[in-house]
Amino acid sequence: MEHVIAGYIRQVWEDRDWLHEGQHGFRPGSSYESQIITVCQDISDSLDEATRLDAIIIDVSKVFDLVPHDRLLKKIAATGVDSRVVVWIREFLIHRSQRVRVGRHYSEKVGVTSVVLQGSVPGPLLFLAYVNDIWRVIE
Repeated sequence: MEHVIAGYIRQVWEDRDWLHEGQHGFRPGSSYESQIITVCQDISDSLDEATRLDAIIIDVSKVFDLVPHDRLLKKIAATGVDSRVVVWIREFLIHRSQRVRVGRHYSEKVGVTSVVLQGSVPGPLLFLAYVNDIWRVIE
């Protein structure tokens, strides 16, 4: 089911040209390599044209752990996906818990309210939905 949902979301976003062109992560045909090429080209163009170029580098290494579910669901709903898919994603995210194991001992389970599952099929797409609008505030 995760593959079906992820495929549907990708198709809706592609049909609506929703993802920002500068987003290279987790997209077919794009990668960190295409991102590096784009940045190098921007630097080269700036040098050729003698124009100023600013760069902001953000460490997002733990960002999957910090995505609040309520905000994420609002953003996904705003992308135009079917409301039933938003409900599926909500159910996919909620009612999850985690605990820590040390040797043979386990901590008590704690509810998870702000995480996108990194090993899941829709996880990267959910992350893209959350960060896609950052481009609106960066000129």
